[in-house]
Amino acid sequence: MTPALFERFPTLEAFAQADPEEVGEYIHSCGFFRGKSRDLVNCARMLLSEYGGKVPGEMEDLLRLPGVGRKTANLIQGDVFQTPGVVVADTHCIRISGRLGLTDGTKDPKKVEDQLRAVLPPEESNNFCHRLVLFGREVCTARRAMCECCPLCDWCDHFHTGGRENEEN
Repeated sequence: MTPALFERFPTLEAFAQADPEEVGEYIHSCGFFRGKSRDLVNCARMLLSEYGGKVPGEMEDLLRLPGVGRKTANLIQGDVFQTPGVVVADTHCIRISGRLGLTDGTKDPKKVEDQLRAVLPPEESNNFCHRLVLFGREVCTARRAMCECCPLCDWCDHFHTGGRENEEN
């Protein structure tokens, strides 16, 4: 899907001039393709008209871009701009940081970001969140925490309470 999409629209300018319906044909398999294709085209247009064709690095500017929410904005800040202190509060990060007792168990991504920023070294926070994603896919899954093979159980609130503190996690 991606190679064909970028072959057809190789530049930001090409995306900005694209018909969202045509873009949708390339990204159909990823779900919600109509909204995403419209956002891609409108985002390209905004990047050209308001940001000189460059992706902005500030949270407020990133959140103005069509289709960009906090998670995507934090990913861009952390992975592209290497901004210290970035916390990507996705579903895995929220679940596992709550189970470990690093946060108070809130499901609110902004609150999780703030609580993790208070306990993580800024230079490690982005990488930490990426590690939690991998850990959440393999060991500490949403369906069942595999505490019997978890290397973090000595430090885990979920393990020490038998999973009772956040049953819905």
